[in-house]
Amino acid sequence: MAALIRKNIFRNGAVSHSNLKISAAQLVSYRGFTSKLFVKGVSFSTTEEMLADAFSQFGQVTEATIITDKGKNRSKGYGYVTFSTEEEAQNALTEMNGKLLDGRALFVDNVRPSRRYNTDVPLARQPPQSAEDSRH
Repeated sequence: MAALIRKNIFRNGAVSHSNLKISAAQLVSYRGFTSKLFVKGVSFSTTEEMLADAFSQFGQVTEATIITDKGKNRSKGYGYVTFSTEEEAQNALTEMNGKLLDGRALFVDNVRPSRRYNTDVPLARQPPQSAEDSRH
């Protein structure tokens, strides 16, 4: 995939190919540098504004999102905080991990890149047979 990315040209902040469309943020995440943190242990009463305020002491928070259960219309107890720089995010990770917010301890970790598999390629079900094996 990296070779495919290198062959493409950035246009409008994205790499494009017939089977590949990666935004600049995804490319940065793919390379292992991220300013986005995963936060779990978030209280059901915590709002996105409260989460952003709690983390803003460590740098510029560009986005704070709490994941909600659509059926129950309430927080699932985790979310994401994005900083403008990786350094700010690492500082927040170190300082906020284990701290209390709304009476609950937060657990903070780096966002791991999602595993997205190429769905155009069929999965191998068994080892390929050689010409000799198929004659027997």
